[in-house]
Amino acid sequence: MAPKQNRRSENRCRYYVRREAERRGWDLRHVSSGGDVLEEQEIEAYFHNIGLQGERPDFLLCLVSDPTIIVEAKNEAGKLKQAQKEAEDYAEKINATGKYSIKVAVGAAGEEDKGFEISVSFLTHQGWISLTSHGFALTTFPTKAEIEIALKTDNGSTKVSVPSQAEFVDAAIETSRILRTAKIEAPLRPKVIGALVLAMYQGQIDTTPTNALSSVNTLAESAIKGAHKLPDQNKQRLKDALRLSGADFNRLSDYIGRVVNTLKRLNVRSVIQTDADFLGMFYEAFLRYGYDNNALGIVFTPRHITRMCAELVGVSVRDRIIDIAAGTGGFLVAAFDAMMQQARSAAEIEKVKDSIIGFDTNPTVWALSMLNMFFRGDGKSHIYNESCFDENIFSIVNRRCTRAFLNPPFSQDEEPEYLFVDRAMDALEPGGLLTVVVYAGIFADMDHNAWRQRFLLKHKLLAMISLPEDLFYPTAAPTSIMVAEAHVPLASTDKIFMARIWNDGYEKLKGKRVERAGNQIDEIVNQFHVFMKGQTVISELVTVVEGCDILP
Repeated sequence: MAPKQNRRSENRCRYYVRREAERRGWDLRHVSSGGDVLEEQEIEAYFHNIGLQGERPDFLLCLVSDPTIIVEAKNEAGKLKQAQKEAEDYAEKINATGKYSIKVAVGAAGEEDKGFEISVSFLTHQGWISLTSHGFALTTFPTKAEIEIALKTDNGSTKVSVPSQAEFVDAAIETSRILRTAKIEAPLRPKVIGALVLAMYQGQIDTTPTNALSSVNTLAESAIKGAHKLPDQNKQRLKDALRLSGADFNRLSDYIGRVVNTLKRLNVRSVIQTDADFLGMFYEAFLRYGYDNNALGIVFTPRHITRMCAELVGVSVRDRIIDIAAGTGGFLVAAFDAMMQQARSAAEIEKVKDSIIGFDTNPTVWALSMLNMFFRGDGKSHIYNESCFDENIFSIVNRRCTRAFLNPPFSQDEEPEYLFVDRAMDALEPGGLLTVVVYAGIFADMDHNAWRQRFLLKHKLLAMISLPEDLFYPTAAPTSIMVAEAHVPLASTDKIFMARIWNDGYEKLKGKRVERAGNQIDEIVNQFHVFMKGQTVISELVTVVEGCDILP
């Protein structure tokens, strides 16, 4: 019976390889049907002179019908090195015929109750080495683009493909399921993810149950300790916020390996080195689709919207940026990335790193925003684990910023969102610009009439841009982007940019928001820039109204 059990486990690993290969863009059809894949006996049946002499690798993947990748799958996570070595041996046997040149070998191993792992190696003149991007080994099945780049560079390196939203969603749902099985309470799950990602960023987690928690904590603390520009006080706060200990996390030890293997599917270490907002994209999926994560109380702005907001107001290296309800740092990351792309000298880079300010009262959420900036090589961001309504701490930023971004908490009776809008305007110098995602009725319903009148007597409304109604799905929250100029009252002759985005590049399908064609964001951004130059706006999505139309 044992051989049958092992074979069934191996078949499950083979199924995992098929799923991952398809997820990464490979066509699972037979090569003769226009696909990319041959399995076991199909390999010699299709390539009669391939030199395997009856041996059967689990998979051979082809690029333009040329043999390119050998894959071997094993039934236990502990056999990953064995699977990798056998894949390399198969490749060398094929190469020895002189008819083909296979330079990529993939090993896969694992079981459903422990998770699966993948490793990728590349054949150089010196022998087989791990295929890397930004100095870190790929830990999931390579895409065609990654393989094509690797073959072109021919030195064991490639350019990692940033996971798609669908990949983040799948990993987030699986991670949430594992943490729920481990009986980790919903409000604690973001802390677990933050600690694990930081530990993985630092090194290899020992996932054996007896050592797992201590390994995560040690690696995370080591990473924080190595952040030379992070003030000691923030280092200690960050350690405390991310430490996994006590009764809340003891049950986690047996499940850390499965979570780590799930995160590895996203090439954590390599992707973090790119300009992609890894933590932000993962948390967007995790908090949106983690089923019972609505108890976390976090308003999460989709990352394509934070980038849009930064593009709308054209942040530059001269700006001082603030988000008074920073959450996991999405707006700050978008602004920071845009500024760093413009920086042309070491002095400008240091200035950018010293120009990011945020507030958040939740210690775990604060820690996540700090991590987001930390992964970007920025240890100097002034992100405070304090309330923006604390007068003592807010005095540091009062009227000293040039750009403010905000997605205020919705539906809080004690602190309605318009108070956050007013506070953000207080942080801006005269002429500074606020871009805020607000409840759609804030500039239309009667409940906010008195506030609107006060606001317009102090500040100039520049734009209201309605967003798709399912933007925050599964939460029902009709929203708009408001852009305003601080401490410059709206005049009756001023013009206001009014627009509606019906298609933000995503649509709701089978309980998820998935990518689709026809994204209107670029058109809106471009037309707003035309509007700000005083030129004529030409778009069916936009209308321009006079200040007198909305003034009291």
